[in-house]
Amino acid sequence: MVKVIFNNVTSPYGLLLIAVIVLAVGRVVFKKKYLNCYEIINRHLECFKASDNRYSKVSLFLYFGVPVLVSIALVRIRNIDDDVVNIITVIISILTSMLFTMLTLVLDMRKRIISDKDYNANKAAISAKLLKETYYSIMYEILNSIIILIICFVELFSKSYSRISSLMIYYLVFTLLMNLFMVLKRIFKVIDNDINNDV
Repeated sequence: MVKVIFNNVTSPYGLLLIAVIVLAVGRVVFKKKYLNCYEIINRHLECFKASDNRYSKVSLFLYFGVPVLVSIALVRIRNIDDDVVNIITVIISILTSMLFTMLTLVLDMRKRIISDKDYNANKAAISAKLLKETYYSIMYEILNSIIILIICFVELFSKSYSRISSLMIYYLVFTLLMNLFMVLKRIFKVIDNDINNDV
């Protein structure tokens, strides 16, 4: 009996469960909030609010609902395997470093726009708002990338490749891609305003 318990506790899933329990105890009992990322998610979701300060249901469905449909379709076509996980981890690693670089670009652009006296006041306010939302979106993208990498590493080492983990990985990858388009569009708008302001 002791040997069975020991084997279960020292198995990969047992150790992962113990790690999650320790993190939960640290969060709830000791009030440690080092791993609390809810604010990043909340700030990103605020980007989907319309002018009346209510969430745009259409935008939320497009950015978070459509990837569910695509993920379900892909799981029915092919489950995640070693090859797919390796490709995803390489791409996500490259994207994560690019996103960290984009953070510095966004912060630098915002600082320049705010300090520039020749910048049109209306365009400056719009650009500053877009850059703030872009900052929140990039932070969400980085968080999303880290979660994808964690799940991929767990799958790679456990070799379990279930439909649920495949669905989660596909979903997170497609939300990452959908939000990358949003970041691209916002940076385009800011740079376009900046170029038109110089003319």
